[in-house]
Amino acid sequence: MELAPKSELFFVFPRGLKIILCSFTLNFQAQILQRLSRNIGYMGLSQAANYLLPLVTLPYITRVVGPSNYGLIEFASVTTVYFSALVSYGFVFTATRKVAELQNRYNRISTIYSVVQQTKLILLVLAALSFAILLLTVPQYRNELRLMLCAFPFVIGWALYPDFLFQGRQDLGVIALANLLVKSLGAVLIFVLLQEPEQFYFVLAINSSTQLAAAAVTILYARKKYPWLKFSWQRWRLVKAYLFSGFYMFASMFFTRLYVFGSILFLGFLLPPAQLGLFAAALKLITVAQNFLVMPLGNSLYPHLSNLLKTDSSKYLSERKRFRNYLIAAGALAALVTVVGKDLLIGLFFGEDYADAAPLLALMAPVFIFTAIGHFSLKQGLMVLKADKENLSAVLITGALSVILNYLLIQWQGLYGAAWAKIGLELLLAALGVLYFKKALAKRGLTKVAA
Repeated sequence: MELAPKSELFFVFPRGLKIILCSFTLNFQAQILQRLSRNIGYMGLSQAANYLLPLVTLPYITRVVGPSNYGLIEFASVTTVYFSALVSYGFVFTATRKVAELQNRYNRISTIYSVVQQTKLILLVLAALSFAILLLTVPQYRNELRLMLCAFPFVIGWALYPDFLFQGRQDLGVIALANLLVKSLGAVLIFVLLQEPEQFYFVLAINSSTQLAAAAVTILYARKKYPWLKFSWQRWRLVKAYLFSGFYMFASMFFTRLYVFGSILFLGFLLPPAQLGLFAAALKLITVAQNFLVMPLGNSLYPHLSNLLKTDSSKYLSERKRFRNYLIAAGALAALVTVVGKDLLIGLFFGEDYADAAPLLALMAPVFIFTAIGHFSLKQGLMVLKADKENLSAVLITGALSVILNYLLIQWQGLYGAAWAKIGLELLLAALGVLYFKKALAKRGLTKVAA
């Protein structure tokens, strides 16, 4: 058999190695995309539990309790949202980012888990004391004492919920399944227990119980799934360091809730509960659609883009731009469907007593597009770049203006003033997000801007 020349033999091995490496790279990329797709699916399932299951019970709840009691339910729910922001302290972003970066350094991850959970318990005590002061001093809360006490355990559930651990590990199946199973049980309890308008506080009691149950299930599963995970009390110095490092994200999350839900609080103080119930109905559909539009993709994409930025910044920019365009298109479609089907949507989910909410729903529909732009400039942009100060600036400006806009416009135009405030604030946040993201890219020398 004739041997090949040495020059040909020299290239046989490198060419074969190249084929093997290309095959390995393609398989690795396929595994990443498969994991990302799976996590997006899990987050979609989780958001279905968080937002679609309540939509199943919503038509029943609103018809049983009526607009006035529904307004009070939303007023109490929004109040607990602010306390939930305090106890979660933005760890769903900051701790998720740290866990994702550590990958398989189990001792470090266990330390992060311990200090985050310990910090959240301390913040829970602070939240409980603040809530008690609120009940004692503010008539709107003191007059609905039973309702507020039923609502607060929801905050406890969020304080215990270890979502940052599973998101950082990109192991989102347990969150999805726990939410689905526990909150399906909650939906059943709503239909069984809620029978009279006077029982409207049952809604918040059941919601609080399901959040507590979801937290308990995920904590127990984490201990079983990760044998190396150990909770241990950490030094106060470490707790202070985490509080300090996460302050920008906490302030960002708190002020985000301020501009998203602030209108409910202002309406609760300025208008009768029945009018609050009408606006809350329209805002509920907007908020549910916003979260379901953004959260499955956003929570799954965040650790993926964070890791991608460290290895290939141009790939990060192109991936972010591609997914951003998908979300903008989905937002535009959602806005169109909302405008065209406003009467059908309100009639389906709330009933004829809420018919006056349909024009408010149509008016706020463009926020879906602004939400998509803002999400990819803020969470998938500034947060991935660790530009926490820039992110906070955008949210602080929007949150501060939300207080002024909501107060002035509600005083002037009532319910429609609140709707116009919602549109203006979402547009402002999207514009600020794009502006700060461009500046953050330029500051880091990433000239190929995908804003």
